[in-house]
Amino acid sequence: MRSLRSVLIIAFAVLAGSQQSSPQDAWSAQKAVPDSCPMNPRPARPFIPPADYRLFDYLAGEDAPKDFFWIGTEKLWTEVAEKMVWEWIPHSPGHEQDLTAKISWYREGYSWSREPVPKIKVTGKRIDGPAPPLMLPQGPATHIILDDYHGSILTGVYVPAPGCWKITGDYEGDKLSFNVWVVPVKPER
Repeated sequence: MRSLRSVLIIAFAVLAGSQQSSPQDAWSAQKAVPDSCPMNPRPARPFIPPADYRLFDYLAGEDAPKDFFWIGTEKLWTEVAEKMVWEWIPHSPGHEQDLTAKISWYREGYSWSREPVPKIKVTGKRIDGPAPPLMLPQGPATHIILDDYHGSILTGVYVPAPGCWKITGDYEGDKLSFNVWVVPVKPER
């Protein structure tokens, strides 16, 4: 009887242990984008940046990861992933300027030298529940210099809560939106 009890205790311990998930498993499950967060589908006709921008290998797609693609028009475009997932860390004292992500926006004719502070406005709204608005903790947009004539617009954003977010760039009425799934940062081991 004693040995049967030992076997049962061990069996229950193994069964209970096999049903528990590790923090790593829980985090991996969070990174899986739920159906309730619609991702931007890869366009049937892919957007190809204008010829002047294809001089840069990355914009021509030569160095881009396979799961990324361009969306938009020559008036405003950016790069998104098949499953756009950002990691989130809550702001803590001393880290109010931390960002969730940086976004590069492109616009044919944008000149970093004529417009060092780009006129883009970036907003965000959580679409799967209530949340405070998206923040731009480091101020207005800035730019990235590609060459003497070309540049991209760079914005840093802080998403105030995990969930499904719609991010929108608006450059003087030319708007572009994409969705992103935001998950808490991977737990430390």
